[in-house]
Amino acid sequence: MNPRIMIKNPLKCYKCNLCLEKCKEIHGISRIKKIEDIPSFCKQCDDAPCEKACRVNAITLKNNIVVVNDKLCVGCKMCLEVCPYKGIFVKDLTAHKCTLCLDSNQITPACIEACQDRILVVKCE
Repeated sequence: MNPRIMIKNPLKCYKCNLCLEKCKEIHGISRIKKIEDIPSFCKQCDDAPCEKACRVNAITLKNNIVVVNDKLCVGCKMCLEVCPYKGIFVKDLTAHKCTLCLDSNQITPACIEACQDRILVVKCE
């Protein structure tokens, strides 16, 4: 069971974008996608189809979190094609996705700290 960020109740999201702004502040780019104006996060799949599809081994599992090595990624978009939750996007020939701030100094993911509505949580399912 991999940890992932979930929205407790999407109806309580006021679409303030503070989670996206904080993510961008920490990582230089917001790794959070929006679907119908609601933040959408990588589901950290146990079988990680994106990892299997990556031909250059840029996507790996680290501490049960799927991460993209931006130095290896060539932007081929194979990971996008196989992601069942559309949790990955490509910008500037590099795949991006939520890593629960594993690659930062954050103890709690930045988006969770930034959410004034307190609807974001880390779940292990």
